[in-house]
Amino acid sequence: MIPAGRTLITQEEIAELHGMSLRTARRAEPPPWDHPRHPAQANPARGRTHRRLWDSEQATAFARGEPVPELPALGSPGDLLDRVEAAEAAGLSVATWTRYESMERDRTRAEGERPLVPPADEEHGGVPFWHRSTVEAYRADRAEPGRKQAGGRPAGAAETVPRAELPARVAELVAERGDDGQPLSVAEIARRLGVHYTTAHKYVTAIREQNPLAPDQHRTLH
Repeated sequence: MIPAGRTLITQEEIAELHGMSLRTARRAEPPPWDHPRHPAQANPARGRTHRRLWDSEQATAFARGEPVPELPALGSPGDLLDRVEAAEAAGLSVATWTRYESMERDRTRAEGERPLVPPADEEHGGVPFWHRSTVEAYRADRAEPGRKQAGGRPAGAAETVPRAELPARVAELVAERGDDGQPLSVAEIARRLGVHYTTAHKYVTAIREQNPLAPDQHRTLH
C-alpha cells in the first residue's frame, strides 16, 4: 500500500534522474535503483514480471545527493492499493478481481448498472491503483441487502435482485465455487438470486460467450 498523494516513477525515470539511458543504467554495477542507499521500492514486489515503482520525491532526493525524506503514514482514504491489495480489501480473490476487470472492458453496462469492480483511480508506470476509499465503498456496496444472496423466488413474487444488477451478480456467482469445489450450476445461481432458471441461464451464457470456459466450468451451464 502506498501513502496518499505520492507520485511513483519507473526505472526509466530513475535513469533520467541520474543522467543515463535506461540501457546504461541497467548495465551499471549496481543500477541506481539497486544501490544499497537508494530508497526502497514503493509498490509491493509481485514477482519478476511485475513492474517496480519508486516514490518520485525520494528517488529525486537520492539522485541529487540530498537527504531522502520519509514517506507519510498510511491511513488516508486516498492511500493507493494495487490489484492484489484491492482484491483482498474487497473480499475477493485476485483471480476474480482480475477477471471482473477484463469483463468490464468488454461489456456495455446499462444506465445505472454497477460495475463488477470499480475502475482504477490512478495509474503509475502502467500499473493501476485504487484509492482505499474506493475499495471500501465498493465492499460496502456489495454488502447491501439488495446484493446479498437470496433464496428461491416464490411464485408471483418480484425478483430479489434488480434487473440492472443481474449481470454483475450473475458474474460474481459464475466465478464462485460450491462446497465441492465445483462451479455453481445455473439452477443454484437462479435460486440464490431469486430469478427464473431461463433468466439465469441467459446471463450465464452471455458471460461465458465473453469469457471462454475453463474445463471445469462447463458444469455451470447445466
